[in-house]
Amino acid sequence: MNEMQNELAGATVALGATITAAMDDAPGFVPCGTPAQVVIDALVAAGAAEPAASLPQQVAQVRGFVEHVSGHRGVPAHAGTDVTALSPAGKQLLDALLAFAASANAEALSADATSWLYRSLAALETGDGEKVNAQLAAAPRN
Repeated sequence: MNEMQNELAGATVALGATITAAMDDAPGFVPCGTPAQVVIDALVAAGAAEPAASLPQQVAQVRGFVEHVSGHRGVPAHAGTDVTALSPAGKQLLDALLAFAASANAEALSADATSWLYRSLAALETGDGEKVNAQLAAAPRN
């Protein structure tokens, strides 16, 4: 990943963590499909072999969704993380997220897969090894 892809991945972590906070704050809350598609698109772009020229716009879009979710759900807007500083398990989880986003599984997200996606991003933000490993163990299988 280049610097802009790292920034996009970090912003996507922030979106996942913000959505997870909203899900935890209101049990039963399931975000509409739009944030999930934004997350999938951002992960695909972050993991692409050839970085797209539109990365700055995608970073702005993802950050806009962080603010939108925060404002509409009354939860703090998360900042994300520097994906270059992830632990080895964190890097493995990020790789699993990138692979999932690029797979056919991402085309029709189930509620469980969507929850895994958001909670995995939130785990990356916390850096909590137990949460990261739990999300790795729960990864959808291709």
